[in-house]
Parts: sequence; structure tokens; C-alpha cells
Amino acid sequence: MSLQRIWKRLIMNKVPLVSTPILLFRPLAIYANPHIKIAKFCTESVTPTPTLPDGGLVTDFFINKCGMTEKDVSKVLQLHKGLLRKPSQDLEEGLELLSDCGVTTPAQIRRAVVRNPGFFLYKSERDLKSRLSFLRRIMNKEDVCKLLYIHSSILNLTEDKLKSAYSLLQRLGIEGDALSKLVARQPRLLTHTEEKVIESFKVAEGLGFEKGSRIFGYAMNFILGVGKEKIDRKLQFLSSLGFSEKQIYKFSSRALWILAYPAETLKRKVDFLVKSLGLPLDDFVRCSSLLSYNLETRIIPRYRVMEALKSMQLLKTERISPHIVTYTEKRFLEKYVNGNPEFSSVLRDVYYGEKAVKADR
Repeated sequence: MSLQRIWKRLIMNKVPLVSTPILLFRPLAIYANPHIKIAKFCTESVTPTPTLPDGGLVTDFFINKCGMTEKDVSKVLQLHKGLLRKPSQDLEEGLELLSDCGVTTPAQIRRAVVRNPGFFLYKSERDLKSRLSFLRRIMNKEDVCKLLYIHSSILNLTEDKLKSAYSLLQRLGIEGDALSKLVARQPRLLTHTEEKVIESFKVAEGLGFEKGSRIFGYAMNFILGVGKEKIDRKLQFLSSLGFSEKQIYKFSSRALWILAYPAETLKRKVDFLVKSLGLPLDDFVRCSSLLSYNLETRIIPRYRVMEALKSMQLLKTERISPHIVTYTEKRFLEKYVNGNPEFSSVLRDVYYGEKAVKADR
């Protein structure tokens, strides 16, 4: 039977679609008249399902409400695909909570969201509101604002963890405004175990940092990152270089970063500055940045110039000041190289070494 005839039967006749020729199977009567059922109307009210935003709506929200760029949004949605399933109402509630904490300017909102877009994955009422309420009770509003737009990932911690970490810092004697500012500046202190925080606190106190000061919080965070054992070994190493205990504590309190330097690098710099330039160890305490400069590209070339000036009898004093290392490039050249016009070309060759020779060629 052709398709046209079948279609005609379906429209015009109430006839089975089974033809009369020889059949291998018992036919089933399928009538052409379709059975159309009319749905019954119901007067009961039904709660509408919230409309989930598509990628376009989420993108518009982040660009128009959070000040983000398309590139920002692309990165955020790649890392947090769950945001595509968040209702618009949840996104707006999260933004409102940030605003209540003082994160209101476009720059602050963008920074907070870019650093922790997962903020919007939480249920605002159930998860975020109670955490933010706790932070507002124990911190200044200004510090809460700073914490959120710089380190908004702190909200990934549970409320119990936040309370436990704050309680520990209070037991260590850090309270009030000092505690508020400490957490705003060094929020990672809240993420470590109680044992590690207590250990870093004791080491920072032992190094002579004032409890509650800005540098004290930095020292605790630094110690947590480096580890007590490494710091103890570095302090012993500085002692082996000839520094007294008093010098070490003064030195480390002014240049804590030096405790993270490789031991071999420290030894080479100290040996050269003491033995070749003749600097006393007290100069390292007074001018803690001395060891931050590169030995090969800064310290040694300047030492060569000073030796050349000595041989030319152009130095007023034999003692070399540590400032020859700390002077800017421009200042050093003006004072010691170009300041002697008669010998400036020779001194430039001495200062630049092989580079000057290659440039002449």
C-alpha cells in the first residue's frame, strides 16, 4: 500500500491500517481516528520553579553588576561551571551581602569576585550570612571590607573553623583592634592548624617582634610558610658566619626575608662584602638590604670601580661605605664614574667589564 493511500485512510476513514493480503502475524487493529484527550483544568496554585540563568544572563550579571571583563567571566565560568545553574536571585543576594560588608565600589566588587567567584556558589541565607555576621561582630567594618575584597576566599572556611581560629588568637593575647587588623592583613593565619599557629607565635616572639604589631602578623605568616626547623637552621648558620645573637635578632627583625635565602648564597655575599669590601658585620644590621642585591651584576662591578679609584688615588677615604651597594644605578654612575671626567671612559670599562668591550667591537 502506497504512503499516499495510507495517509488518505488516516484522514478520511476509520479503517484498520492492516491490509488483507497473507499475513505472517495476527494483525492489531490500529484505527485512524486519533484519540485526543483534553486536560482537566485545576484551580490549585502551584509554586513556580525558579528560572535558572543561562550563560548569557550570568555573563551579563558579572559584567554589569560586578564590573568584570569578558575575559574575567570566561575564566570564572571555566573553573566554576556550577555558577551557570545558580538562580539570578541567589547571585543578587550574594552581591547584596558583599555590599552590606562595605564592598561597594566597582573595583572592590570585581577584586572580591575574581579572587573567589565560588562565593556565589554558597546559599546566601544558610552559609554566607552567618559567617559574615560572625566576622562583623569581631572585626571593624573597614577591616571586614578589606578582608573580603582582598582575601574573599576566607569565606571558604566553615563557621566553626573561623570561630576556633579566632578563639586561639584571643588566647594568645591578641584582641580588639589588633586582632581585627591582624586577620585583615594576614587571613591565612586562620587556615592553619592550632599547633602550627602556636609554634609560629612563639618563634615570632622569640625573634623580638612586638605582639600585635603589623610586622608581628607578617612574621607569623612568614614562619608558617617557611617552617620552624628551617628558620632555626638559618639562625644557626648566621651564627657560624660570625654574627652575634644580638646582631642576628636585630638583623632578622629588619629583614625577615633573609631567613628564606639559600645558605650558600648568603655565605658568598657575606664573605665577599666582609673580606673584599671590608664591611663590618654591624653594617649588615644597620643596612639590612645589603644582602638583597645580586653579587655578580651589582656588588662585584661596583667593587671593581672602587678598587680602580683607590689605585688612581681618587678616593678621599680608604673605607668603603655600604652605600656603594645601595645607591641607584644613576646615583652610583654620577658619583663614582662620570664624576671623574678625566678617567670616566676607563671607569666605565671597569664597571661594565666584558659588556663594554663587546659594545666597542
